[in-house]
Amino acid sequence: MKKFNIGKDFSPDPSGRYLSDGDASGERFREDFLKPSLESLVDNEKLEIKLDDGVEGYGSSFLVEGFAGIVRHGYMTSEELLGAISIVYSDEDFSFYKRKIITYIKEAKHNSKVYSPTKRK
Repeated sequence: MKKFNIGKDFSPDPSGRYLSDGDASGERFREDFLKPSLESLVDNEKLEIKLDDGVEGYGSSFLVEGFAGIVRHGYMTSEELLGAISIVYSDEDFSFYKRKIITYIKEAKHNSKVYSPTKRK
């Protein structure tokens, strides 16, 4: 199982939806970290995503763009994405974020939006 720790491997302050919102945006997380990590999985390997190590919390815009964007932009279906990731945390308060991520992924319409990168600040 491959592992990705958002707080250590991406940013301790993930926030915003688009690249124009900053380097810790959901768009950057999806395009530069999550998508390549998912593409590197082999066979039935899973990507374990650690939510709470060094992160205080997440905004909905980051979670929707970062996770549901995988589905909306046609990279994977909801079922494929949910089957490829394992969301983990140590702090029980982060169960809320896990539930939100799963909900956003399930509600996303596959291939419903063409990806056009936003500009960085």
